[in-house]
Amino acid sequence: MKVTVNSNIGKRRSSNQDYADVFENQFGQSLFVLCDGVGGNKAGDVASEMTTQFLGERFQEIADALNTETTQEWLNQNIEAVNAYIFEESLKRPEWSGMSTTLVVTVVLEDQLWIGYVGDSRAYRFFQDELVQLTEDHSLVNILIQSGEITKQEGEVHPQRNVVTQSIGGTPDVSPDFLSVNKDEFDVLMLCSDGLTNMVSRDQLLDYFKNYQDLDTLGQDLINAANDAGGSDNITLILSEKLQTQQGGDE
Repeated sequence: MKVTVNSNIGKRRSSNQDYADVFENQFGQSLFVLCDGVGGNKAGDVASEMTTQFLGERFQEIADALNTETTQEWLNQNIEAVNAYIFEESLKRPEWSGMSTTLVVTVVLEDQLWIGYVGDSRAYRFFQDELVQLTEDHSLVNILIQSGEITKQEGEVHPQRNVVTQSIGGTPDVSPDFLSVNKDEFDVLMLCSDGLTNMVSRDQLLDYFKNYQDLDTLGQDLINAANDAGGSDNITLILSEKLQTQQGGDE
């Protein structure tokens, strides 16, 4: 697999509160972590970096390789652990009071991708010329959409579209969601912060994916598109692509 990480401050923020990184454990398994410091909260950048590094270190220290049966449990335990850690750290310094972050994380196994998430950072799958959002936003607007009070189109411009219903470190407890995708059912996986999806429509995103030549160019094109549309927030994404090999493998 090829993986790229892109992050940009955008045009209207004074700091970048997003943080993303890729880690590998001793068994050759990969972990993608993307966080977005919750808007307006103190030290969102601290929370996002701490969360990413905490999970990365835990992943690199595992004693046994993860598999289909153990990955969701590992994700759940460690998302709960990092939530408690960020919440406790937020109580130690006045300048960290209330800090929290969204989280979307992916564990790459031999045949599967496992995704866990909290908040409104998203995972998308591009496969056979279709772009599908895999995650469900933990947000006020999504609750309104699911209840039928507003349409999805109204949600895209709703004044409270950035209000999340849970985040890492926001409360002592957290309820992450999980899903898995077969590795042969994606061409590109994208994890992204809402600085991309609030600026670039799904149809526009699909056009970029249909026409991309390589991941590096795609990542920069998506950053540019968000900034060209106004760049109202930080923009961060992780892109992962299946590589075809002459030996018939998938990595």
